[in-house]
Amino acid sequence: MLFLFLSSTCLQAQQRFKAGVVLGVTAAQINGDDSAEFNKLGFTGGLRAVTILSERSDVLIELLYSQRGSQTALSSNSVAFQRVVHLDYIEVPILFNYKDWLADDDYYKLHFHGGLSYGRLFNSRFEDSPLEEAAPFFRENDFSWAAGVTFFINKNVGFSARYTRSINLLFKSDDTNTNVNSLLSYFLSFSGNYIF
Repeated sequence: MLFLFLSSTCLQAQQRFKAGVVLGVTAAQINGDDSAEFNKLGFTGGLRAVTILSERSDVLIELLYSQRGSQTALSSNSVAFQRVVHLDYIEVPILFNYKDWLADDDYYKLHFHGGLSYGRLFNSRFEDSPLEEAAPFFRENDFSWAAGVTFFINKNVGFSARYTRSINLLFKSDDTNTNVNSLLSYFLSFSGNYIF
């Protein structure tokens, strides 16, 4: 009897929760660094936990390593060095997920997600960037909003595109740092997802 109860409890937990892995690339920029394109490529990857709310809705919680920053475009006509700001974050997005387009083999192909994310800056690196002088004043805690979509090719494998934009400034210019503009970070991420 106890065995049947435990088996039933485990089955219900499996139906309510799922886990997965995320692996992809980021394309980032920083508003205020005089570089206007998503030139800074990086890596993102980590773990995902899924709490199933209903047949068509979930809550996603991820624990990701995320590379952000900015980079000036390469130009054959320019003699200036390429300026690079490289920022490493641990990121925890909490997202609501809505599913649509039911496939014949009983899974939803399109997942639309949006929500909030917390990031912790733990490393920064600069190459020929005037922003290096402001680095000691960069905020370590980043609060962002995010929105994206995932296309699943089967029940387990999906490909995502997501836009993430900071709510708080990475750096705020004031009377003591008048040579650097206020900085706002945002990035695109493109990833593959595997749900167990």
